Amino acid sequence: MAAVAAIGTLWTSVAMATITQGDFSVFGFFETREAGHWGEGSASRDSTSTTLIHPTPTSTFAIPGKSFGYTGGSFDFNHWDLAEQRNLADVRPDYHMIKNYKMLGRFDTLIIKDADFFAYYRPWYDSVGSIKNIGRAEPNTDATPYSMNHSSNNGLTGVPSLQNSYFKNDLREWYAQLNFTDNLSARIGKQQVIWSEADALSGTEVTNPVNATWHGVYGAEAAEDVRTNLRMIKLNYILPDFLKTANNEVEAFIIPGDYEASTLTSGLLTQADPRNPYVVPATFDGACTTCNATTAPFASAFPVNINQEGQIINASEIPNWDAKGMIFIPIGPVVKGKASGQFYDFYSKDLSRTPSNSLENSEFGARYSSLLPIGNGLQASFIYLYEFRSALTKTCYACTGAVTGLPGAFAIAPGTFLAPGTFLNRPRRGVPVGGTVEAVSTTDYRRNHFIGLTGTYYDKDLTDIVYRYDILYQPKIGVAVPAFVNPNEEQWTEFTRWIIAGDRPTYIPWISKQHTFITAQFTETWYPDRPTDAVPQITTSGKVRELSSLAFINFTNWLMNGQLTAGNLLLWDIDDNVGELATTNVYRYSRNVLFGVNAQWFIGRSGRYTDPYLLSRQQRFNELEFTFTYEI
Repeated sequence: MAAVAAIGTLWTSVAMATITQGDFSVFGFFETREAGHWGEGSASRDSTSTTLIHPTPTSTFAIPGKSFGYTGGSFDFNHWDLAEQRNLADVRPDYHMIKNYKMLGRFDTLIIKDADFFAYYRPWYDSVGSIKNIGRAEPNTDATPYSMNHSSNNGLTGVPSLQNSYFKNDLREWYAQLNFTDNLSARIGKQQVIWSEADALSGTEVTNPVNATWHGVYGAEAAEDVRTNLRMIKLNYILPDFLKTANNEVEAFIIPGDYEASTLTSGLLTQADPRNPYVVPATFDGACTTCNATTAPFASAFPVNINQEGQIINASEIPNWDAKGMIFIPIGPVVKGKASGQFYDFYSKDLSRTPSNSLENSEFGARYSSLLPIGNGLQASFIYLYEFRSALTKTCYACTGAVTGLPGAFAIAPGTFLAPGTFLNRPRRGVPVGGTVEAVSTTDYRRNHFIGLTGTYYDKDLTDIVYRYDILYQPKIGVAVPAFVNPNEEQWTEFTRWIIAGDRPTYIPWISKQHTFITAQFTETWYPDRPTDAVPQITTSGKVRELSSLAFINFTNWLMNGQLTAGNLLLWDIDDNVGELATTNVYRYSRNVLFGVNAQWFIGRSGRYTDPYLLSRQQRFNELEFTFTYEI
């Protein structure tokens, strides 16, 4: 799932004007965006309230009620929701500070022949959180209204503040480009490393984690705007031609302690706040499949699918979660075929800390590139990375009740503890809450090896196509497994990704006087030693397919004498029979003013648990977006 967000590379980007004064230049734009989601739906049934029973004069148990269900989907055009009202700036200053070994035209640098300093500043504010004080959250999920500066954690998910979610003061990129000779150079600062030749689901684009927290996994963003830039030192050395090869180059970098990777995935930072319009629609089958008690009288599975009113909600995916969600344990008598019991607050805690930003946790990478004497010339890049980009989260089997810090806590399952009489939230009248259940886990953070091969080949004789390929081998990636496979219920396994793509300009006279640029790509993901019944760590539901196929085709046209740039995309998950239709359009109204319209429509089968790219779960997040851009 991680690299799906890289599909943003296909979106039409905005050209930027430049202001130059001597050795200093600045370019960028100001932009406003408004977007709505269709297909979010409405209630599909009436709610029923919680029923109390009293088997004895001193005991009270509850039969959970049911909250309303959900309609909606790809073809529900009657229900719309405001998703974005973002105002942003994009400012990129560049200063040519050293020329011909002279800094500022006065001071000798001796070893630095030429140097530039570059920065990329991108602040933005989205008013959606101010307009809608619980965002997109459903009314049956006990959503906490946004606070300007206060963040909290009420149990299942974090509750970030308005400041954290809708304001961004982001100096995304800053570095010095130092050229020592014509062959040797260095780049020092916060930057991106882009070595892959693939567009979407790139295997070898591992270093800069994709940040999908503010415009979703499939948002209409340029790839450079969703990558998380990292502080690093990068060296380039151009080698001479030899053995009939050309364009030989060696690159290497070190990230001296700047941990930014996500916890479980290979490099995707997602939004887990159900109030946020771009919450990731990952499936969880009730959210806590590890909470399967084995100690009587608690011997049952209990998903976190009860709201504070004691009603069962649809908690099959993160957008429907209740951040104050409770569990129901049927410890009471059965009444007319219905189980009775008590409710318990739920809290999930990980005992591990993410790696510290220290030199001992540095990450490394290297690439060797060459134009090989094969056919018209095969460009190839051999890549090795050693980075924190996958972790393994495990239930804490060795933990005792003392680890919770809650009085009277005792184990009801490995790593799962019940604390009677301790409450995370004040119990509501008529809802018997017995205490808190806490699930405790640990995470194995480690630097993993990544081995890649990527490149291009231009077949000018037969097809006039530029072919691109991208291959990744990752010896260790974490998956969840049943206890009979591994007692820890988590396991490392191998991961590979194979990509072949092609680009071809094609003249279609009835569309445009200019060529249509066609891009097609096929991606095969293969787990060579997939464990039996493995499921993704991030969802703990569905399954990990041994082979998974994804394909897309994209058409880019320049219309109206080049003033309108239009891109149209079809993305399809072949195994799950789901996909996306997307269009991006930018019209240059004048020298400085541009208008844009973007749309994403998710189609195919819905509600799939085996969908690794979440396309079937995106069907309540179809988006129509309008943009207005003023270039400086």
